[in-house]
Amino acid sequence: MIIPTKQNYTKMSPREFEQFVIMLLEVAVVDIPNVEVQHNEIIKASDGEYQIDGTIRFEVMGIKYLTLVECKMYKPPISREKVQVLYDKLRALGAQKGILATTSYFQSGAIEYASIHGIALVQIIDGKLTYCVRSKNPQEIKYPIGLPKFEGIAQYSIKAGIIGCNNVLYTRYLSEFLFYKDNAS
Repeated sequence: MIIPTKQNYTKMSPREFEQFVIMLLEVAVVDIPNVEVQHNEIIKASDGEYQIDGTIRFEVMGIKYLTLVECKMYKPPISREKVQVLYDKLRALGAQKGILATTSYFQSGAIEYASIHGIALVQIIDGKLTYCVRSKNPQEIKYPIGLPKFEGIAQYSIKAGIIGCNNVLYTRYLSEFLFYKDNAS
């Protein structure tokens, strides 16, 4: 298991960041028919317009589902309030799920709130952080060829004070989140 880091030195442009998040979503839904992943969408609601970084739409048994994706390329940690804003957008737009991706990390209150309200949290990290070494001097580390440039690590509350993590590219976490888990998970 990869442990998320509070000191994430991922060097990527805002465009690379959003493109990587959209790629993670497309990988998660690749086996599902009639799924539409869209980047940077404006959605109208009764209380105004919302700019959403990404959306996932699909239909199952005649029921239309909408997932909202927010991308936060921040250095400070993501607080509970940022997750609450996404949850408010879910309610305003009638969406069923939400995903918040960041280059930073999530405060424990944000993880707990997201778990209660069915919001997936994904930390984008440098691929080198997935390589385990035992060295006191990181300048001496020889990284193998083929390490991914970036990785997406899902974070969720298992129970009070215990946080779980999954690499979203090598697990079915996001697709299971989108299609199988209810909001009470």
